[in-house]
Amino acid sequence: EFIRGVYEVAGSRERTMNFWRFSRKIPESFWNGKTGILPIDIVVKKVLETGYCHHIERLMVLGNFMLLCEFDPDEVYRWFMELFIDAYDWVMVTNVYGMSQFADGGLMATKPYISGSNYLMKMSDFPKGDWQTVWDGLFWRFMDTHRDFFLKNPRLGMLVRTFDKMTNEKRFSHIETAEKYLESLK
Repeated sequence: EFIRGVYEVAGSRERTMNFWRFSRKIPESFWNGKTGILPIDIVVKKVLETGYCHHIERLMVLGNFMLLCEFDPDEVYRWFMELFIDAYDWVMVTNVYGMSQFADGGLMATKPYISGSNYLMKMSDFPKGDWQTVWDGLFWRFMDTHRDFFLKNPRLGMLVRTFDKMTNEKRFSHIETAEKYLESLK
């Protein structure tokens, strides 16, 4: 009822919001499950076969990674609408713009749903691999790039301070890994 209520009250406004001002297009690799990021590829291939995946996979695997890649929320909305059998507008507007991409800037959720690879390792059976380095690089790059936003929230500000306490070499490695991956998305 909450999701439907948000859609009825604010859906038309929410679907036009782009809090982060992201404009990156979703590349073909996200349409065919060949991103090179194991959890993404596994879930995308499942969606291609069935038109469905669990809500947690939608939010904390697909949505999380798409936000870390800074995709245009309109692109993310279109991707979900085209691939999911249960893609009703009232569900996807609120879930994509409100929860998964935080494109509404907090109208619906109190914070972005993002995480590093450690969360996925605890909550899934994905095997360890090189994908973790990329995922973590994207996570820390996102925290650094949007540090002003995160520092306004005491809980989230701790993450920025954790990044700042890393050695220069480690911080640089995270940023460089993320930038290389984002460049490869063309």
